[in-house]
Amino acid sequence: MKMKILTVFSVIIIIITSIVPAFAQSKYYPPFETTAEGVFLMNLDANEIIYEKNSTNKMYPASLTKIMTAILALEMEEHPENVEITMKGYIQDEMYIINKSLGGISLAGLLKGEKITLDKLLYGMMLPSGNEAAMMVADYIGDGSVDYFVELMNKKAKELGAVNTNFKNPHGIHEPDHYTTPYDMYLIAKYAMENPKFVEIVNTVSYDGGPTNKHDHLYWNTTNKLITKSSKYYSPYISGVKTGTTEEGGRNVISMASKDGYNYFLVVMGAPMEMEDEISSFYESKRIYDWVFNNFKVKTIIEKGEVVGETGLRLASDKKDHLKLMSMESMSALIPDEIDVSSVIMEINVPKMVNCPVKKGDHIGYADFILAGDNIGQVEIVSAENVEESKIKVYMDKLMKLSRTYWFKFIVVFIITSIIAYAVLTVIINRNKRRR
Repeated sequence: MKMKILTVFSVIIIIITSIVPAFAQSKYYPPFETTAEGVFLMNLDANEIIYEKNSTNKMYPASLTKIMTAILALEMEEHPENVEITMKGYIQDEMYIINKSLGGISLAGLLKGEKITLDKLLYGMMLPSGNEAAMMVADYIGDGSVDYFVELMNKKAKELGAVNTNFKNPHGIHEPDHYTTPYDMYLIAKYAMENPKFVEIVNTVSYDGGPTNKHDHLYWNTTNKLITKSSKYYSPYISGVKTGTTEEGGRNVISMASKDGYNYFLVVMGAPMEMEDEISSFYESKRIYDWVFNNFKVKTIIEKGEVVGETGLRLASDKKDHLKLMSMESMSALIPDEIDVSSVIMEINVPKMVNCPVKKGDHIGYADFILAGDNIGQVEIVSAENVEESKIKVYMDKLMKLSRTYWFKFIVVFIITSIIAYAVLTVIINRNKRRR
């Protein structure tokens, strides 16, 4: 019974650890308190989480949802510029009702019966965050069924590892069961940014859509103030990705930034709707980027081929009893600028003894690098030299190993027992002969 309980407990632990990301707390903290409910900041060069706040908590994505809508559209249609879509009446009716009930929603200004290419529709969905544009995309990709499209959205989310995400619509207008997490949105947005067309769209500040059968001219501006030069939040280092705002979810924005060769991905969610003289999501993004740009550097922790120590050596052809060890490759990590590399602790995990022969470059073990209690990297440890074996020592070692086996001991005991039995039997036979 105890074994069954322990087995069940072990399974539960495995399930929990597989669901909860390896990061539980931030490695570093900015010198200010972020007002956003959730933050996730990743350095893409070292694939290292720099700062996170409630990154696995469920939150409302609002129009960040449209990132997934765009992913499916671009993957399902290789040439969106060749696909023409017509606005259906039910979409305009639904948007009118929602717009009236909420007192205003983001729209691209498209009308019933309007014909527009999928390519242009994506700009209308991502730049001004047009909700009717998102519905048109979902209706088309879902073969007339928005519900089916939402199923595709959730399926894709799970494929990307966004297991704590549940979409209920293609646009992000609030529904209680429409949620995600900052970490999940990082996974989704990072995947989207691997598509060149998506990157082109989300980094467009203004788009001229030209005339349609319903408009003399379509023109859209991005809602992302981080890439708008006329905005006080503008930075030449920041690019993409998407904004999203609802009363229930607060202000959200996802962006990327590159400076001095360092690249970052930032998700800010649940920032306050009201903030004195500031738009909270942009304000928080800007100061988080300023903090990381000014305080972190990628530093080389160990060079390739650097000797890191020794370990015991057996069966060498001479009297050598230690083997020199070195790193298989160099390792760099993003760490605070004021911290010296000498503060990083190296923990070498290798066997206490290594048998000859050994060739230079042979795998021996690993070295972990620890800073302030956190593992910041690992490199392979290999032999730094060639060492030949001693044939005599090898044969003696094999003999010693053989002498410790069960069958060797059995044979020895059997032989000794047989000799004793033979001797005893011989004595008995000789005594009987004398008597006769």
